[in-house]
Amino acid sequence: MILQKDNQYAVECQTKVSKHCVQQGEYCDSEEDALLWVEYECWIDSGEGWICTTCHETIMNNMVKMRIEKESAGPKKPDRGDGLDNDLEKGIETVL
Repeated sequence: MILQKDNQYAVECQTKVSKHCVQQGEYCDSEEDALLWVEYECWIDSGEGWICTTCHETIMNNMVKMRIEKESAGPKKPDRGDGLDNDLEKGIETVL
């Protein structure tokens, strides 16, 4: 979402889940400059809005915690000895 204030534009963080969320990007002279600013700052385009880097990091950490909790609650898998969780290594399966 683009915010406008005194003929200046800024992009708002879509999620605001982190307690350190910046809430919005810097105000710029145009909408295009505001979008360039968030791209330069490595904000994530969700397709529905932009997510600041601190909120993105919080979301990813929460996903890791959920995955660990889910795995520790479920049945134990045999140890492969390589130290990797091979389920996390799988990509998108394709049919040839």
